[in-house]
Amino acid sequence: MKDKISSWIVGGFVGLLGLVGLVLSAGAKDLAVHGFGLAVFAFAVLFNFWLIKRSYDQG
Repeated sequence: MKDKISSWIVGGFVGLLGLVGLVLSAGAKDLAVHGFGLAVFAFAVLFNFWLIKRSYDQG
């Protein structure tokens, strides 16, 4: 039970970081910041999908 709650907290935090990455990318003035913002968002999406996979594998 404790593991599931911590996964929800970490997943929510990483999801918020992904949204910050999108905002950073949307307001970027140069290509490097734009790419970094998109990379942060992509990492957040992949990480949350991995958390979901791990949850199903444990069950």
